[in-house]
Amino acid sequence: MRVVIGQLLIGLFFAVPSLQAGSRGEPFMLSNGCINCHGFEGQRTPGVIPSLAGQSESYLYKTLSAYRDGTLKGTIMNRAMEGYDDQTLRQFAEYYSRLPKETMGAVVPQAHEQGKRLYAQHCSSCHEQQADTPYVKGQNAQYMQGVLTDMATGQRTMPEEMASAIRALNKEQLQQILDYLQGCAREVPCR
Repeated sequence: MRVVIGQLLIGLFFAVPSLQAGSRGEPFMLSNGCINCHGFEGQRTPGVIPSLAGQSESYLYKTLSAYRDGTLKGTIMNRAMEGYDDQTLRQFAEYYSRLPKETMGAVVPQAHEQGKRLYAQHCSSCHEQQADTPYVKGQNAQYMQGVLTDMATGQRTMPEEMASAIRALNKEQLQQILDYLQGCAREVPCR
């Protein structure tokens, strides 16, 4: 009986890592620590933690490196990234960049039309066309509000282009943009 149980335990020991990795490979194994906060498929339900799925690999690598190096401050991310080398951070970035973004419909409700126009005018040229800038459609509104607050108070730096774009908006317009972007992630479809 002990021999059978011992053989089963040895077999289980060798089988579990391959079962966990499945067909996803090593990046999935490395990202298991990220799942608790960022969701199993890189999609986070509304809250103060961002979704990572479909972000550009360049942006993710730059951000993870900044957390590791301490040039970007986060509540837990600085500690979470300690000790990871560049190759591992690139694996994280590649893995999450390849996950599909939340799907979005083609219809924008009338309530979000102004936010859509403001987003197109002030935000989309960077957030949809530059690889080192995050894709924000469908991102958690609470997270985005926190980032904007951190930028406004100097706890997080922002590129001059973004500072200029934000200065051109009043609080109501900024909220309209956030409402439009949040609508992309909820029951209200956006494109």
